[in-house]
Amino acid sequence: MCLSTVYKNNMEPASIVMKNVMRIECRDGKVILTDLMDRTVEIEGTLRQANLVDGYVIVTEN
Repeated sequence: MCLSTVYKNNMEPASIVMKNVMRIECRDGKVILTDLMDRTVEIEGTLRQANLVDGYVIVTEN
């Protein structure tokens, strides 16, 4: 199972949006994150980078 930590704008501990993300959807100018517990977070922005091997995703906030 590939789970990721999602960061907002840059990859540093203070920028963590959500851990254990299992699903990422991009629609209507938003990035929608869902974690293992089925919690969701919406960020207005775009997906900048996803590295599933290292388990991180960076989202650029609008």
